[in-house]
Amino acid sequence: MHILLIHPYFLPLGAAGSVRWNEMTRHWVEAGHQVTVLAGSIDYLTGRPHVSRENQSESDPSKSGIRVIRVSMSGSYNRGSWGRMWAYWTFFWSSLWAGLFRVDNDVDVVLATSPPLTVGLTGLLLARLRRRPLVLEIRDLWPDAPVQLSYITKPVLVALAYRLERFLYQAAAHVVTLTPAFEQALVEQKGVFADKCTTIPNGADFALTDTVLNNFNRVSFRRENQLEDRFWIVYTGAHGAANGLMAVIEAAESMRDELVGFLLLGDGPQKRHLQAETNRRGLVNIRFLPAMPKAETLCWIAAADAGLVLMQPLPIFQTMLSAKLFDYLACRKPVLTAIDGLTRQLVENHEFGLFLDAKKPTIWCKQICLYIAQPMLVTKHGENGHQYAQQTADRTVLAHRYLTVLNRVHPPR
Repeated sequence: MHILLIHPYFLPLGAAGSVRWNEMTRHWVEAGHQVTVLAGSIDYLTGRPHVSRENQSESDPSKSGIRVIRVSMSGSYNRGSWGRMWAYWTFFWSSLWAGLFRVDNDVDVVLATSPPLTVGLTGLLLARLRRRPLVLEIRDLWPDAPVQLSYITKPVLVALAYRLERFLYQAAAHVVTLTPAFEQALVEQKGVFADKCTTIPNGADFALTDTVLNNFNRVSFRRENQLEDRFWIVYTGAHGAANGLMAVIEAAESMRDELVGFLLLGDGPQKRHLQAETNRRGLVNIRFLPAMPKAETLCWIAAADAGLVLMQPLPIFQTMLSAKLFDYLACRKPVLTAIDGLTRQLVENHEFGLFLDAKKPTIWCKQICLYIAQPMLVTKHGENGHQYAQQTADRTVLAHRYLTVLNRVHPPR
């Protein structure tokens, strides 16, 4: 089967960021399928170009077997709401052009992963012109998320966005969601038929994680990176408005006198502001680290004592499960979640972490100090989480489950 994936933020080999789709497509190629990716030229974490030339193809069968066609995308992504919308529309036009003139005609299925929702429009047009089915993946509920974050405020734009959403759900042959809560929202609130939805969550690449950890000396790493003096909590990922990282600064200030520290690993439009605020307050219990490839990120997770998942305390994020959650679990780290809803339910029901109230960061110390006082609880929660992830979030299993969906909408020839 030849799968055309449309994903504006598909990462180059070795780049920092979410690797859900790098891992998923690798498994598909290993299973004998062909994958072409229409991807944007801009790194979503930094807003800088991935490659020096527009419309450059990445194709190295010896490394991945996946053909990646990078198309022009505005670098305005991190410059406010209008800059982000302009980036989305430039990708829409350039990916549509590339899909028409640079992709082979033997495509069997078109798969568009959102956000942004305009990616679904590219996918639908290419699918209709080629008379192929469209599978639409929903990684975040759009336009609910940008509306709640006030990225879209004008009533006419909000109305148009919801009309586009309904149209795409009706036109898609199948819809894949990342959480059961997403699927429930689509069926109960947005009129999508239940038999048209499948949930395939984020997961962990245990092969990579086990390889990294088997060759990792935690004691030496902590000594070399001055991590021996505190209980370190690691956050990995985007530093944007939606991520709510000011709560970490508030929490760190309230714990000046505790042996607790925060490692913020990643990049994004708010990183400079967060660094400036940390310096202004004279906080020495926060360390900022650059975005790193997955293998290096796993080392820092393994060196830390607990992992943190955090978003702004908005209703939309109560239905999500962060990709970083599964990296923490694969590394046997307990999870401190400042996301209520589905994430909190999993953390508490399966006993692999503790809940922190994102609205009250100054009282996080009480929960965190439970771990400091009870090292065995840290170990227990870490082992519980690892077991949960192995049973439900092995990327290899999830990749093959995804293939069953694609085969269902386009049976093998």
